Amino acid sequence: MTTQFAPSDDGTRIAYDVTGNGPALMLLHGAGKTRKDWHEVGYVERLKENFNVITVDIRGTGESDFLTDVADYAIETIWADLNAVADACDVQQFAVWGFSFGGNIARYLGAWSDRVTAIVVIGVPFGPAVDEEFGRYIDEFAKKYAPLARAYSEDALTEKKRKSAIKGRIPVWVACLQAMRDWPSIDPADIRCPTMLLVGTKNKKVLSWVRQNREALDRAEIRIEVIEGLSHQQEFSQIDQVYPAVTSFLRGQR
Repeated sequence: MTTQFAPSDDGTRIAYDVTGNGPALMLLHGAGKTRKDWHEVGYVERLKENFNVITVDIRGTGESDFLTDVADYAIETIWADLNAVADACDVQQFAVWGFSFGGNIARYLGAWSDRVTAIVVIGVPFGPAVDEEFGRYIDEFAKKYAPLARAYSEDALTEKKRKSAIKGRIPVWVACLQAMRDWPSIDPADIRCPTMLLVGTKNKKVLSWVRQNREALDRAEIRIEVIEGLSHQQEFSQIDQVYPAVTSFLRGQR
């Protein structure tokens, strides 16, 4: 995995790597993960024979620049990052496969970008980026960690605590989660390209949302793939069950 960097519109360096041949496919990781996870679980190795695989460290994570202001995580800015990566790869059109946090971001690419040929959203619903339950989680996270993030920004931490804050990306997530409250809702009807939403039967919250909104999903021609026995984390880790369903969909969009 050879790291390259693309400069975004605001000067932020976005880390990425490219493997394989074929139609371009951008992979977006979940919260607490980095682009390396796509390699370590084995997705890139399997995909590289049929796709030009672009794995990205979303800003603030992995080897991309470490940013701590709420304004750094506006969804329009993240969208610009991913377009900058595509430009750096000399790719005009590309598909996007996002897990969890990355799936949330993929929805905006599918709604806003003419460059995106298809999206795969794993384990998150459409609608608001932050629903009531997630909002409560953000409140608790901020209550617990905002003082640490503020001390980091003010350079008021010991070296040991500073290193710990950086390793855990605490200042990043305090800022990013707060920013997500202002990300606009993306509904099924907003999507402008072929789309798959994959969910495991143990991801009960998203599965329930799918059942309640099936009519809107069908009208938008969003393909639903339900995989028996998978929890949210297993929607990524269980490659032998997830990979065939997703690649079958993506090959159908060529």
